[in-house]
Amino acid sequence: MIDQERVREMTKLAAYEQREGKKYKKAVSYYRGDFAARHLLKGFFCGTAVYGIFLALWGVCHIEELMANLDSMDLIAFGTAVLVRYLCFLGAYLVAVDIYANVFYATGRKSMKRHYRRLKRLGRLYEEQENRTTPMRH
Repeated sequence: MIDQERVREMTKLAAYEQREGKKYKKAVSYYRGDFAARHLLKGFFCGTAVYGIFLALWGVCHIEELMANLDSMDLIAFGTAVLVRYLCFLGAYLVAVDIYANVFYATGRKSMKRHYRRLKRLGRLYEEQENRTTPMRH
């Protein structure tokens, strides 16, 4: 006979593994620090690329003004201003990436703990059914 409670648990477990389980399983396989460091490293390269793209777009939009003032412009001050803005942007972006990575890891860890509790419960349901159907030997 089919045990309804066990089927319900198995359905919930299968649905979890199809949706949330895939994204959280990979995250929880790392230590928190390693997971955050991995995201920070990716964030550094992505943030640098994004800033470079924004700088190039700004340069394209202001090319006329830049060409007209190129000989009278203080290039060291301009380069310093670009560098300071880059460092501020990258610092803010990396703080946001770190917060995201830690929150994602904590959420994933909590979610995986719930999943493992459900698996244990399913195992207990199997044991209970086995104990009910197996006759006692004397």
